[in-house]
Amino acid sequence: MADDNLYDLIDSVGSDDPLEPACRLVDVTISHDDSDILDHVSVAFPATACTVIMGPSGSGKSTLLKAAAGLVVPSEGHVEILSTDPQRCSSRELELLRGRNGFVFQDGALWQNMSLYQNLALPLQYHNPEMAAAEVKDRIDRLARELGATNRLELRPAQVSAGERKIVSFMRAIVNRPDIVFLDEPTTSVDSERVELMIRKMKELRDGTPTLITVTHDPRIASQVADYLLVIKQGRVLRFGTLHEVSRSEDPEVERILTDVLSQAATYDGDILELLNPDTNTFLTEGPPSDVGIDDE
Repeated sequence: MADDNLYDLIDSVGSDDPLEPACRLVDVTISHDDSDILDHVSVAFPATACTVIMGPSGSGKSTLLKAAAGLVVPSEGHVEILSTDPQRCSSRELELLRGRNGFVFQDGALWQNMSLYQNLALPLQYHNPEMAAAEVKDRIDRLARELGATNRLELRPAQVSAGERKIVSFMRAIVNRPDIVFLDEPTTSVDSERVELMIRKMKELRDGTPTLITVTHDPRIASQVADYLLVIKQGRVLRFGTLHEVSRSEDPEVERILTDVLSQAATYDGDILELLNPDTNTFLTEGPPSDVGIDDE
């Protein structure tokens, strides 16, 4: 699907009522050192759904995600998040917008001079200053139990593993119950048991009202949580559609990219794209090695 046809997807998702996009990029270009990381990208992410972004290393996945979240300013074009342009709104409007979304960074991006608990409490205290300390604690404790992070929240980030930091980053992104969550390789370095807990929570979020937009190479997220799949290469969107449509694309370039991305997570005999089908293999429940990761600019 070409970039200029991506908006058509919003009107043809199989519902009687078209889905309004939770986030859209309009002709966005992001350049660095005279090179385009994103090249005139226009894409609308459907609301109350999960979109998974896949592409080869260096294709612009993380930049696309950060642009969608308003964390990277486009060189050209503009971004709308929850019907708000973060570059044109007031400071107060931007503050309110930040309170309505969460972001999971590849490296966790936790405050090193705070405990894990303080990292989790911060967004609640900042965006909801009227919230009682007991309610803050109750909300954090509940998430910690759901995600198996109950006993180490008094420690600082440097005292726990990379996987534990990633789980806390995930918790921090959702603790304020946002309308939209951006996730950059959320399961990297996380052990398989905890990944299953994270996926369970992502399903719960997707089945509620939040919109999920995630960069991942993990077929478990793609097959179990994704409604839509976006394939990107060299800063341009090659294909965007439902998971079934894109994973069964006859475009050889799309098929090659998906095969290459998924093959970095596992060695698979036969059709590696079957990794996106939860009914055909056990890899999805057993999971890839916990230290598999893909860095992306």
